[in-house]
Amino acid sequence: MLVAYTEQNEPFILNSSMPQTTLHQLRKSKKFYCPLCKQQLLFKIGSLKIPHFAHFSKSNCEYLFSDRESEIHLKGKEQLYNHFKALKLNAELEPYLPSIQQRPDILLQDQTEKRFAIEFQCSSISHERLVERDEGYASEKISPIWIPNTPNNIVRKGIQKISLTKNHQQFLHSSEHHPYLMTYNPNVRQFFYISNLIYLQGNRFISKVQAISITQQKFPFYLPKPLTQNEFKQFLLINNEEKHKYLQRRVLLSRRGVRDILLRSAYELRLNLHALPNYIGIPLVGNDELQVFSVDWQLAIFYFIHTTQIELSHMKGQTIFYFLKWARLPENARAKHVVYQYCRLLEELSVQHSYQSIQEDKLLEVLYNHFLAI
Repeated sequence: MLVAYTEQNEPFILNSSMPQTTLHQLRKSKKFYCPLCKQQLLFKIGSLKIPHFAHFSKSNCEYLFSDRESEIHLKGKEQLYNHFKALKLNAELEPYLPSIQQRPDILLQDQTEKRFAIEFQCSSISHERLVERDEGYASEKISPIWIPNTPNNIVRKGIQKISLTKNHQQFLHSSEHHPYLMTYNPNVRQFFYISNLIYLQGNRFISKVQAISITQQKFPFYLPKPLTQNEFKQFLLINNEEKHKYLQRRVLLSRRGVRDILLRSAYELRLNLHALPNYIGIPLVGNDELQVFSVDWQLAIFYFIHTTQIELSHMKGQTIFYFLKWARLPENARAKHVVYQYCRLLEELSVQHSYQSIQEDKLLEVLYNHFLAI
């Protein structure tokens, strides 16, 4: 907790830039109280965390949870608050909203008097709790903005393969182009944008990572731009490398034999898994809806067409739902849409069967246009 009340009932905000001598003198000369329960607080000045307030151990205050805030959370919250104040924004640190019994890290109000709850999230939060908090803010006409702490594996900029936990994935923002994740790292005072995500497998994605110093950040926040064609080409190269590694593992480690739909598809279609056509296993927005690597479900489509003798142009509507059930893939509208988009992309490439070859430049052009159109 960084905010407390003095004996004169005035708010006091701690600042870690205060000299140690000043902090120790304040602790000796003043008493500080919780904004909610009004009980006296401990004024902690240690070496592991920045200066902060905490309740005594026997307190039963609703604010007690804030005593367990990590160093990174306290530091990030303070930096963000100071930044918003430097931008001349109406910012309030740790305000308690009694009507919904919630306390955002920072409450902002812009020039139009629209309010925003800034939540710097450093710990896991369940989806149910996240929805509950968002609904609480919505009831007060407050727009929540969740800024998770930057994942530890994000240390550089550029096009790269990354891992995102399910906890981080639920903070994805929507934008004009693609979902993106805006994170903040207090240790380097930088916002890291993880954008243009393409799903690989599990928690792994291909993404463009950009870094912006907090001193360069504005409000409303910067929005990441779509990929250039050269950047998308790098996506394709990484995807092809990962596809090759994935197929090697599947061939070597699969224990299901003919029950493995990937191996079965390749066998029935007389295809070499190490030399598949370049349009099988391509990166598409929405690949994560199928919950498997793109090469699994895209090759399965060709096997499905082969066994049912259905023309590619007929892969739409209920036929796609039938395919999803047949391939034991998620049967929902979003999965159906991804399959539909892939089939239309194949038609645009004039692909009729899995023995055709497509020039790399042509594939890149069509894929890139599809990517931008999402």
